[in-house]
Amino acid sequence: MSREDYAEDQDFDDAVNDEQFERPRSSKADTLRARRQVEALLEERRLKRAIEDDWYADFGDEEE
Repeated sequence: MSREDYAEDQDFDDAVNDEQFERPRSSKADTLRARRQVEALLEERRLKRAIEDDWYADFGDEEE
């Protein structure tokens, strides 16, 4: 069976409960809190990498 035949055989009807689906709404406070949390995690990662880069830069040459 080819892809075209398979695609033609499939039913592309909407799911039964599509009309009932509602996207959960988040408040602005929740959105800001989540954004700040992500930014804090990214900043922490950036700082860790900067520290590691400095560490390896200072001591990496001595190992060779």
